[in-house]
Amino acid sequence: MSSPIPEVVAWAVIGYVTVLGSGRLWLGGSAVIDRLVNHTGLWSIATLLIYRCASTPTIDDPANQLALGCILMTTTYQYSIGRLTSADSEPDTVWRHQRNAALLASAATASIVLAAASARYSGRSVDLHLAGVGLVICCALAVTYNTFVITRICLGALHDVDTPRAARIVCIGLIGSNAVLCGAQALSLSELATGWPDGPQLSLVQAAFTLWVAINATLHAIALVAELVLRAGMDRATRTCRRLEPLWRDLTAAVPEIVMPVDARHGSDPATHLLRMTVEIRDAMLHLGAYLPAETDETQRNTVREPESNRGTSDYAHRLIRAAQARKAGLPPAGTGAPPALPVVAHDFDAELAYLIDLARIWPQAKAAVE
Repeated sequence: MSSPIPEVVAWAVIGYVTVLGSGRLWLGGSAVIDRLVNHTGLWSIATLLIYRCASTPTIDDPANQLALGCILMTTTYQYSIGRLTSADSEPDTVWRHQRNAALLASAATASIVLAAASARYSGRSVDLHLAGVGLVICCALAVTYNTFVITRICLGALHDVDTPRAARIVCIGLIGSNAVLCGAQALSLSELATGWPDGPQLSLVQAAFTLWVAINATLHAIALVAELVLRAGMDRATRTCRRLEPLWRDLTAAVPEIVMPVDARHGSDPATHLLRMTVEIRDAMLHLGAYLPAETDETQRNTVREPESNRGTSDYAHRLIRAAQARKAGLPPAGTGAPPALPVVAHDFDAELAYLIDLARIWPQAKAAVE
């Protein structure tokens, strides 16, 4: 083997990328972005496997010729991913252009392989001069251009103050891996065009591409991990829904008419479910406002021991439980005037959610004390 990478490391990277790719194929969706990422992983694995078959570190080896074509194919998919993330690109259009780019990459690879095979068959040295070198240089330039495009998109995302932290991490990783691959390609091009520096530059390309694949596979796995967390019910929205469940269940049982029908398109989305649960709890609290009993000494004595800052929330929990019991029993409202305002006037969703979480935290104890 002519590979500059130890065999153990190479097979470890291949296994690592294969496991992540299999996970994405299993859990990934059918959207264009998912198909592009999956195809990137498949072509990356194919390239790494072909590199294991190379016997010499030069372009004369058929394995290196095929590997160059696979690298070109892989970066075309990366280029399409970059185009798809821009605001003015339609998924169907990007996928159609990707098919055309894949055909061109396949034709360029076939031309290089056929030129080398023809020279070998005629007994000439497989040096790929003239047309062959031109094809190799064009392929390398295409790889460099594709990585440059996605690097420029990543830089634009980093300059956007609204880009989330996770997306920034992905962008930085992509920029770093693309820089390594482009550097190796530049050395390879200089060796082909000028003969300097003299050395097995394709070995540097192989090492750089292996590192590029490992980094990109790890970055693409972020979405896979997020999907696994979501399916396990460990994401933040689902955990918050579980914390609000006892409060929501008791309040909607007292005011069942405020429960909204579940939208089949978004019913399983945790964020949508959390928003719906929050709105229904707040609506139930508004309906039960007329049934709230007055604050009494007995209420204060039954209040769960809480810090002074949470005493108001604890007292409101006791009164809200009594209001829910009264409405379920069919009793008339406690007063004839306007119902009291909610104990908190939230200016944003996060502030309201924080209050409801505090209320749900003491709800079981308050319910046990009242009952």
